[in-house]
Amino acid sequence: MPARPLLLDRRAVLRAGLLGAAGLAGSSLLAACGGSGPDAAGSSLAARVEDTQAGTAGAVIRPISEQHGLVGDLDLTYVAGTGPGDVQNKLLSGALDVASMGPLGAAVAAEAGADLVLFSVSLNNHVRWLVPENSPHRTVADLRGKKIATPPNNSDAFRSTQLALAVNGSDFTADHQLFPGAVLAGLALFDRGDVDAIVTIEPNATRLVGKGARQIATVGELWAEGTGEDPNTLFLNGQGATREWVDANRETAAAIARLRMEAHRIIHDRPAVLAELHEAYGIPAEEKAAIELLPTRLRDIYPLEWGEGVFAGLRHQIEVAQQVGLVTAAPAQAPWVDLGAAA
Repeated sequence: MPARPLLLDRRAVLRAGLLGAAGLAGSSLLAACGGSGPDAAGSSLAARVEDTQAGTAGAVIRPISEQHGLVGDLDLTYVAGTGPGDVQNKLLSGALDVASMGPLGAAVAAEAGADLVLFSVSLNNHVRWLVPENSPHRTVADLRGKKIATPPNNSDAFRSTQLALAVNGSDFTADHQLFPGAVLAGLALFDRGDVDAIVTIEPNATRLVGKGARQIATVGELWAEGTGEDPNTLFLNGQGATREWVDANRETAAAIARLRMEAHRIIHDRPAVLAELHEAYGIPAEEKAAIELLPTRLRDIYPLEWGEGVFAGLRHQIEVAQQVGLVTAAPAQAPWVDLGAAA
């Protein structure tokens, strides 16, 4: 399918505040707060990493890695976040050494003077559009002008939604009444019927489907409609850090990358583990329908590739984001690195 024309006016996008990202103003905070050095905490493999909370797709990685002895010699200090957007701010402030970060987030951070780099897989895009079971709306186009609960507007989930609509000639912020906020806040709005639809991440989308909500689109599908690319290969985020930290802690970063890839292989080899770890996702045992859906709906959001094929996709995301005004320029250095290739 040929790519559709990119119709957004960049100045209109800027007026809508799409370059805003809470917490990005303080690149000086990185120097002020510092980070874990190569000998921090008495270990050459020490790092402060994101402890992904229930309600996010990464929540199963820690229990899988601990159950299967994947941590090895790593000395990991887990720092809790409050959801999409927050962990990126903690990374930028120096409270975290490693956190999930998308290519657009890295590009926006570069504009604010922060040099971030992705060094490992994290998650393929798992942002979904859902409506109530009895909703008359069948497509995203039907929701033009409607009330939509969304993730925080400084999150990878929000930015990827903007991008996927932009390649189809639509402006996410101008064409809808958006209610951005914490994931749980969006779910509450949806449950109360205060919004017409919700844009949310996994496993929350699966929980809603299990309760009867209808999924009308995924961000990956919308991206594919506008670009002709495979909807299953849209990368949401990787494991990110400052370039300075990665350069000073390459062995630690490589070990974290191996841990993540091994955890993903376990998921692909035995996707039933996702249902078994439903409590890590924050899904109680009584939500049987959602638990049964986890292995089929979530397996493919844990990627098994990190290298030039992925980097080409990341590069394309940034190029398109420039065309539609979501970022002003690509970072001076590519915000990703293949530590395996460099080893």
